Amino acid sequence: MFAILRQRATNLIDDLTTGLVNNMRFSDSDVLYPSDGKVEKGKGVEAEWFYDSFKAPNGTSELDTIHMYITQEAMFEELGELMMGIALVEMKHLDKLADLIKDLGGRVDRPNNTDKIEYGSTPEQAVRIAIAGETAAIKGYEALTERIAALPRNGTTRYTLSLLAKLLADERFHVALFEQWLHGNDAYE
Repeated sequence: MFAILRQRATNLIDDLTTGLVNNMRFSDSDVLYPSDGKVEKGKGVEAEWFYDSFKAPNGTSELDTIHMYITQEAMFEELGELMMGIALVEMKHLDKLADLIKDLGGRVDRPNNTDKIEYGSTPEQAVRIAIAGETAAIKGYEALTERIAALPRNGTTRYTLSLLAKLLADERFHVALFEQWLHGNDAYE
């Protein structure tokens, strides 16, 4: 048996977390993160296009979503595992977007305001808010995918489209997990 070895990242924790998240039941394991590609500034993809998804005071950015899920995990014991598991996947999304933004010449050290985050007052409200946020993220990533797919193909566009495919797969998977939780908890309706 032969093994194909991938070059290890400089940051071994990055390799560890990618492997962990790819094998969690809170991530779509049928779609993997792209292997390291050559992302270059000035190849058509702009860092600014990803700011709202990364960190923006919109209540649905990856950073806001992580904050919301961690808070909901503490607020509602019955959502603990689901929210924390999905928050870990969202942390990896945030990490990958930060790397992409930085590689494209953008800035990741922008301020963030969590005032627009809603948490819900019951577990089912929290899950419905989460579904709405994931749905908004899907729409945003679909729009970015269309925008980038219209650009000439190069290493930057190929890598970015592959990354967006993974983010979309996970966000759709999260919606399915949340809907499954709602259907399994009809007593809360």
